[in-house]
Amino acid sequence: MMADTKQREYSRAEVAKHDGKGALWVIRGNQVFDLTTFHTDHPGGSDILMQFGGQDITEAMRDSDVHVHAIQAYRVLKDFYIGEVMAEDRVTYELPASGKDEMDCVEEEEFLDIHKPLFMQMWNSKFTKEFYLREVHRPRHLPRPAVFFANPLLETLTRTPWWFIPIYWLPIVCTLLYLGVQYESAEVMFVGFVFGVLSWSLLEYSMHRFVFHYDDNIPEGTLAQVAHFLLHGVHHFLPMDQLRLVMPPALSTFLALQILALLSIVFSAGMIHAVSAGLLIGYVLYDECHYWLHHGTSQNKRLSALKTYHLRHHYKDFKAGFGITSDFWDKVFGTEFVASAD
Repeated sequence: MMADTKQREYSRAEVAKHDGKGALWVIRGNQVFDLTTFHTDHPGGSDILMQFGGQDITEAMRDSDVHVHAIQAYRVLKDFYIGEVMAEDRVTYELPASGKDEMDCVEEEEFLDIHKPLFMQMWNSKFTKEFYLREVHRPRHLPRPAVFFANPLLETLTRTPWWFIPIYWLPIVCTLLYLGVQYESAEVMFVGFVFGVLSWSLLEYSMHRFVFHYDDNIPEGTLAQVAHFLLHGVHHFLPMDQLRLVMPPALSTFLALQILALLSIVFSAGMIHAVSAGLLIGYVLYDECHYWLHHGTSQNKRLSALKTYHLRHHYKDFKAGFGITSDFWDKVFGTEFVASAD
C-alpha cells in the first residue's frame, strides 16, 4: 500500500479535522494514518490514542513520558497508511539515536498474509521452528476478523463471539449440578463446587504456561507448527481479533473432556459433577474476562492494571505473565515480568 505510485496528499489542517472516534487520523513522519478502526483496539486504551487525534505523533511515539513504542507498533501502524502530508506542510524530523527512522526498520512481511485464508498458508509452509516462533509472537492487526478457512462451514467453527460462551456452558453447568445431587448431598456438592471455582486460577495458569506456550518444546516441522497455531499461536498473531478471543466450543469441549477424564480418577460420582461445574464457571468467567482485557476499558485501577499486565504478555514478553485473571501464580512460580522486558 505504501508503494502506490499515486499517493493521496493531505494538509495538516485537513488531518486535524479528523480528531474524534468517528474519524481518527494522525500524522507520523509526514505520513498520514487512519486509526478510526484501531483506536478501540489500541493496547494502551482508546483514551490515550484519542488525545492525539488529528495531531502529529512522531515525537509522542518516542517520548518515554508517554510510552516508547517498539518496532512492532510501527509494523501495525503501517497497515493504516492512507497518504502523505502535502509538500508545503512537510517538516524535518530529527532521527532517533539509532540514526534510522523507525518505519524504515519494519521488515517486509515474510510470514503469513493476513488478508488471505491462514490455515492453508500454515499447512503449506516450510518455516523453521525459530522463524515461526519469532513471527507468530509478533502481533498483527486487522480491522475485521481474519479468515482462517476458505470453506465457509469450517470458518464458522473458528469464530466465537464472547456472548456465546455462557450460552453454551451454563446449561451444562446446571445439568452437572442436577445430576450431581443424585449422588451427593447439597452441602457436599457446594463444597465441591467452590473447590472447582477456586482451583480454576491454577488450572488457567498451568494450561496457559505449559500447554498453550509449549513454544520452545514443539518439534521442528510444519505439523507441529500448525497444531501450535491452531491452539494458541493465532491468538498471539492476531491478538485483537474479536471473534478469536474466546475459545471455540469445539476446542474447549475437547480440552474439557480430557480434564474430566483426569478428574474421574480422583473424585467419585457427585463430587466430580460438583468440581467440574465449578471449574466450568471459572472457565466462563475467565473467557469473558479475557475478552474484556483485550477490548474493554475501566476507570478501576485494579482492572486497568490487569489489562496492562495481560497486554504486556502479548506486546512485550510472551515468555512471562501467564496469569490472565490474576498475577498471583506468576508471583508464586516466578514468571512475573522483569524490568528488562520494558
